[in-house]
Amino acid sequence: MRRTSWVLTGSAVVLMAASAVTRFTVYPALHQVPADAKSTFRYEGTATLLNAEALQAGDLSKAFLTGVPVTLDRRIEVKDTHGRTAVVADDAVLRGPGGTKLSTSAHLWALDRRDLTERTAPSGSGAEPHEGLVISWPLEPEKRDYRFWDTGTKKAFPAKYEGTQSVDGREAYVYTITSDGPLAETATLKSLPSALPRAAVMGLVSALPEQQRPDEKELADLPKSVPLTYTTATERRGWVDAETGLSLNGSLHQKVLARTQGAEGAVTLFPVSDVDVRGSQASVQHQSDDAETTARLLWLLGTAGPLALLALALLLLALALWLARRRSRAVTDEEETDKEVTSAAL
Repeated sequence: MRRTSWVLTGSAVVLMAASAVTRFTVYPALHQVPADAKSTFRYEGTATLLNAEALQAGDLSKAFLTGVPVTLDRRIEVKDTHGRTAVVADDAVLRGPGGTKLSTSAHLWALDRRDLTERTAPSGSGAEPHEGLVISWPLEPEKRDYRFWDTGTKKAFPAKYEGTQSVDGREAYVYTITSDGPLAETATLKSLPSALPRAAVMGLVSALPEQQRPDEKELADLPKSVPLTYTTATERRGWVDAETGLSLNGSLHQKVLARTQGAEGAVTLFPVSDVDVRGSQASVQHQSDDAETTARLLWLLGTAGPLALLALALLLLALALWLARRRSRAVTDEEETDKEVTSAAL
């Protein structure tokens, strides 16, 4: 009986240790961006773009393509991990009708694997400097404002918490980000001309709706070769799963405008691109399913599993205590019986 009690007590201690290890070691190890994480989220919408074919043909009356259906695929993949730091590739491809590739972007970020904020880039990783969030949200999001990195301007802007909504049956925190400033994204800048002949600029402007054209006096003052600069303005909205931090849905409206310097300040000439997209239903469904699976796993490892192990440990301790008391009573009864027998013999 004594051996049984020791076995039960030892097993209870092991189960308590397993409960602690599951909650404070296994759970934190899994509750971070996995080393093999990769995902693709698709946006769908429309865009207004410069018509390259019409420009090459000199047909400035068709200089702009308006309301073009587009898709934007954003692929996120962890390339390497160093402890709490993950080096993450962030690639995006904008496609038009028939899958025609319209533009691409590629970035590398060094992120904290739990709160997804910036980390010091590992030597030789090639990760770009940034501030705040850039690809997604903390694994445990809060009802507060964050800082979010805008790749177009290479600056951080407030990501403002707006409230809670339901997305495909899951509770989501809603954040909005508004950013604007000089275009600083290297790949996009390299694809745009630094100057255009005055005749080309006038042709592009004439193809715009009248209410969007610059003032005639400003146009009259343009030089023969018009130097160009570019600005970008972006409005983002993210729907973030309240339990897991996974992005359930998102919208993006980004404009790139061509400008020049006039006698009285900057003059906006014409739009280079105007992309307005939102998460596709298939992507939203996929993210919702992933969030449901992840939340269940985290609950098992962080709550249900440790509590079940602890409950079993307490049950074994109670059983060991009961057996010990039962043995103690049996010994006491045996001693009392021996005393009675001895007294009777005397």
